[in-house]
Amino acid sequence: MKKVVFAITALAFTTTLGPKVTHAAAGDSGKVVEVETRSDPNRVPWRGGLGDGIRFQCLWLQSAINYAGYVNMIEFYYYSGSFPASFNNCKILLCHSTKTVLEATFANNYTGNTPAEVFSGTQTLSGSGWIDTHIKPNVFNYNNRDNLLMEVVWNGDNGRDVFCYRASGASRRCYSYTSTATRGIVYTMEAQYIRLTLGTMPAVYVTSLGRVKTLLR
Repeated sequence: MKKVVFAITALAFTTTLGPKVTHAAAGDSGKVVEVETRSDPNRVPWRGGLGDGIRFQCLWLQSAINYAGYVNMIEFYYYSGSFPASFNNCKILLCHSTKTVLEATFANNYTGNTPAEVFSGTQTLSGSGWIDTHIKPNVFNYNNRDNLLMEVVWNGDNGRDVFCYRASGASRRCYSYTSTATRGIVYTMEAQYIRLTLGTMPAVYVTSLGRVKTLLR
């Protein structure tokens, strides 16, 4: 019993008196991965100039990621467009999938897995080069066994297109210009060029009492 009490006391002492951390950077102790090989630009899924909504899915193979951890940042590589570009009622979902190519029915591409919502709100894109999509860290923990599916849905915008680079691939992009659609069109020989930041440890924050809490999911 004394040993247990001592261990708990030591842990509390370490937690309260250790260095204060305001927030761990996304991907601390992790890895940044550029997935796919850059090809030509395209404005999907950020097609605000010619549309009022979208439901978009893209798939990345495990062999292109090859790293396990929390997906803490998703970035598209900017080509052209006008900023700031805002997309309302936007959701970004991540899901494990055993698909190697996508099919037209969106729900089937989950392959029985439950997608995790990593962004919800108004998505505002700006900048140059790699542009951030502001996802929540420590929500989706990629297992590095399955392939990775991303879904982007939005409805309503400020009328601006953002062209980002695609990648050459085998039917790994599917989308509809209706945000509530259950089926889309699978585009052959298309994939999505992307940069992922994966963290092996959850981020931390400091409470008002100075104790560090881990954001476990």
